[in-house]
Amino acid sequence: MSWIKELLDNAIELPENQKLELVLKAKEGDKKSKEILLLSDIKLIYKFACETCQYIENFEHLEDVVQFLIEIYLKTLSSYSENKGTKFTTYVYQALIWGKQEYIRRNRSLFNTEKNHEEALDKKTVSINFPVNEDGLTLLEILPAEDEFEDLIDKITYRQMKEKIFQELSEINKKLAIIVLRRLEGKTLKEIGIELGCTKQRIKQILQENQQLLKVICSKYL
Repeated sequence: MSWIKELLDNAIELPENQKLELVLKAKEGDKKSKEILLLSDIKLIYKFACETCQYIENFEHLEDVVQFLIEIYLKTLSSYSENKGTKFTTYVYQALIWGKQEYIRRNRSLFNTEKNHEEALDKKTVSINFPVNEDGLTLLEILPAEDEFEDLIDKITYRQMKEKIFQELSEINKKLAIIVLRRLEGKTLKEIGIELGCTKQRIKQILQENQQLLKVICSKYL
């Protein structure tokens, strides 16, 4: 654990534009740039690692989770492309969300009993309406389209997740289900509004009005 403490003690903050410059160098194989970028996001990585351990109710595996998420983070340096229109910070957050869920999926045996597993599910803290970065964007607003996952994400699992959310929401509110599905497909609020014949503001209002419902349903699968 000493190596984790050392990383955290040396954590730094970098503006988005400086991160982009370092990402370009890292993609060319510059190790120093990778090290600096890692230090700039190590607190975020550690936060996700702690959430993962809280979820499985086992902090003995914290070091292993941190290592796993660092590996995911380093992969984002080679797969990120500014041409996709996604900020690097947002892209990293998306990757770590997946990394957290993937570690849990691969390590179901870490749960002591099925009861503990169900209790852990109840303690999930991911909220699709909670601001996740300095721009005030929420998880729902940055949910990526399937083609953004590249080799990092299991696309089959992602499609199944979309289908489950859509089916469950459809039984309650068909319009809301369509809005959420389109967001998961990468559509903007404006594009969804045009499709449904209403304004961007109305789409946002519908999401806000159903905030609690979305928390309950989407948190099962995100």
